[in-house]
Amino acid sequence: MILTSNQNSGQSTLFDKIQDVLHKKEVRADKDVKDLFTRAQITPIGQIQTRATITASGNVGTQVARPAGQQRAANLIDELGVKYIGGLSSNFSYPRIDNNTSEWVNENEQGTLTGATFEGLSLTPRRLLSYVEYSNEVVLNPNTDVAGAIEEDMINSIWEKVQTTMFNDIYTDATPTTLANYNDIVAFELAASQKKINGGVYVVSPTAASKLKKMMNGSTPVMVNGYMNGYRVIETPSLDGESIIFADWSKLLLGQWGALDITVDNVTKSPQGIVKLIINSYWDWGLIDPNGFAFATTASAN
Repeated sequence: MILTSNQNSGQSTLFDKIQDVLHKKEVRADKDVKDLFTRAQITPIGQIQTRATITASGNVGTQVARPAGQQRAANLIDELGVKYIGGLSSNFSYPRIDNNTSEWVNENEQGTLTGATFEGLSLTPRRLLSYVEYSNEVVLNPNTDVAGAIEEDMINSIWEKVQTTMFNDIYTDATPTTLANYNDIVAFELAASQKKINGGVYVVSPTAASKLKKMMNGSTPVMVNGYMNGYRVIETPSLDGESIIFADWSKLLLGQWGALDITVDNVTKSPQGIVKLIINSYWDWGLIDPNGFAFATTASAN
């Protein structure tokens, strides 16, 4: 995640590091470079790698001040309770749960369950390439509010793309149920309950939400104040078309490899007074338990 540290504790912010690169700040090739890299994972050639914890003033694991992207309220990955694993370094396998993984057995009885499959869900890093451009006037401004705004822009850009791609990726493998009226919704929720979706939350596209808001159960609206039949409904442009996902979102796994890798390019557009931040990050996702998800659409509803 892109994070800044507390300057009062002797640490430097990511924004400071960008400014150092733009100013071509000189450092001694022995002690200063080693200390700088140890504290903030920065190489002297302008390549920046950030991480959730850093070493500063001899205190290993000092926690940075700004929250990680998935901790921000506007980010649905955290709000929905998606299972997130960061800091991966190689291909990753996670047991896939296909059925119930618990049963009552008698003393010395072996049991018959085969509900979890090791290596059933495999995650492989996908590279996400991001660009952010700012004028030198903005980036070189030594203002903590400006620094926070720039870092937030970078975080939001990356998480928005990850979230949008992930939601639509898990939806495309499904044959959705059409919700054209209230009876369809009741039948859909019954089927979801029989699949053992407990504590389900709806995530719906804006178009689907607009139709659900107009749908009626007699004289009562089906969807009121973000709830439908007692279940929470979250409307988001991260879901395309008229898509609807009803799920126990803890059964979706999101993995991230390493940290965000940021290159400060102050050369390519220097005649225009523009600095480009080039960001590489690596992600993958998958369903731990496919039975925890049900898919629908309002495509044929009025």
